[in-house]
Amino acid sequence: MEDSNGNNSIRFAGNLTIEHAAELQQVLVESLDRGDSLCLIFENVAEVDVSFLQLLCSAHRTAVKTGKTLVLDRHRPEPLRLIVMEAGFVRQEGCVLDVHHTCIWKEGWR
Repeated sequence: MEDSNGNNSIRFAGNLTIEHAAELQQVLVESLDRGDSLCLIFENVAEVDVSFLQLLCSAHRTAVKTGKTLVLDRHRPEPLRLIVMEAGFVRQEGCVLDVHHTCIWKEGWR
């Protein structure tokens, strides 16, 4: 979805797992290409694995490198929160590329 300001959003539902990684990656890439800002919204998420976290990290790094914004909606479903914490993605500070301090792993996971 895109609003009149060129801001895009994607709604994720179901299983966000390795079986769907190619499709999820394509959706993220195409959505980042369409605008300067992308918000990821999570509804009715059943299962999440580490492959999805890697896709999110890659998408965020791409956004930062291209001067775009990628944010996650404040609502974090339990399957997503659990895998982020179990896989050790929660951070106090962003990575070296996080020059704008927008790391998606810093807030809202506990």
